[in-house]
Amino acid sequence: MKCYARWTKDKDMFFRDQTILQFGNSWDIVANLILLNPGSAVPKSDETMDEMLASKNLPFFRKSNINQHYHEFTIDPLMRNIINCFSKMHDGGVIKIYNLFNLKNQDSNQAILEYQQNINNPYIHTDESDIIYDDKKVIIATGESNLTDELMIELKKFIQLGDENKLYALQKSDTKEFTFVKTSINQDGFVNSFHPSYTFAYGNKTLCGKNS
Repeated sequence: MKCYARWTKDKDMFFRDQTILQFGNSWDIVANLILLNPGSAVPKSDETMDEMLASKNLPFFRKSNINQHYHEFTIDPLMRNIINCFSKMHDGGVIKIYNLFNLKNQDSNQAILEYQQNINNPYIHTDESDIIYDDKKVIIATGESNLTDELMIELKKFIQLGDENKLYALQKSDTKEFTFVKTSINQDGFVNSFHPSYTFAYGNKTLCGKNS
């Protein structure tokens, strides 16, 4: 399993977007996962991966600008859980991760405070032109407890850019059991979901294939 992402430093803050989790031999997208913000994963080295990724002609690949570069990243525990979950159903492929905001901080409460202080930073949000689902399922897994009004707007953006027929959410299916369930947009243009940092912990079990 590998992780690649676009990395930017600006004013002593780090931003990660366009995260590509790849396992097996395939580079076809298995699913797009919408999370809250980047966690603990960091670049493994200063070596850039822009040319390598561009050479694969991936339909979901977005080039960097002068201040951004792709790197290979360490795989944090949440990423590993996600890949292990999907690998039970797929021999290989890509899980593309998007975040409601791109500021790296594994402490979600602190991250929200930093987000509110830097909401106008040009790297804080993903541009619509950089969101490419490649006609694959979109799984909402942002959780709900930390969503400010601004983040609700971002979430609705990610939802509206997808095909509602391919919209899923991480939801509870039984006591201590969660799964990616086909869902629909509610009357407020919103989708309820849990965050996998909760559903993979605290004695919970997360299934990637049930009801999908």
